[in-house]
Amino acid sequence: MKKSKAISIALYLVGAGLCHADYHTNTITTPGGSYAFSVDGSSPENPTIQLVAGVTNILIIDTSPNHPVVISTTPNPYGWFPGADPQNINFGQIGITTPTAGFPTTLYYVCNVHSFYGEIDISAPVGLPPPPNTILEVLVGTNVVMTSTGTNTTWLLVPEFSSNLVAGAWADVPGYTNTFANGTNTTVFPRLDPICGPSVFLRVRQQQN
Repeated sequence: MKKSKAISIALYLVGAGLCHADYHTNTITTPGGSYAFSVDGSSPENPTIQLVAGVTNILIIDTSPNHPVVISTTPNPYGWFPGADPQNINFGQIGITTPTAGFPTTLYYVCNVHSFYGEIDISAPVGLPPPPNTILEVLVGTNVVMTSTGTNTTWLLVPEFSSNLVAGAWADVPGYTNTFANGTNTTVFPRLDPICGPSVFLRVRQQQN
């Protein structure tokens, strides 16, 4: 019961436009209906997911139709945290938010039908958290110019895009550059029309250099 209070697990959809720095994403699939999980396109061998405490990890689930996923304190699929339902899903997103202290070091992502699983290893945070990051403005001309706040050169800013928030995964924007000045970051990259058409959602991922 103590572990169940040390972590919060919830289902939610990732928003767009207002971008927060403290998140990371992984995509979990069962390609070809395999009886093992693939993470971010790896071979389906239930690889370990690395998570830093204090960071929100967004698990993008696409394991239809036979392998619904739960997050558990043990490889037993019935050991999930009290109050965390619904999380028994095979298509959608599970958000795992951990505190910076008093967190479990290992969780499991488990098929609730066939009980195969992989680990989620949680390590202590290193250094200070990134500054708050909010997109202020997006100008579209020959290139796209996006300005955001709360940045400095300690953190690598990676713009990401999606053309479908329900079914599509986020991808890094190709060919971008960042310029920092007076606490404001300016990100410039080519138009994304040739990749995903005229409708696109943008966000910013921050990670330490």
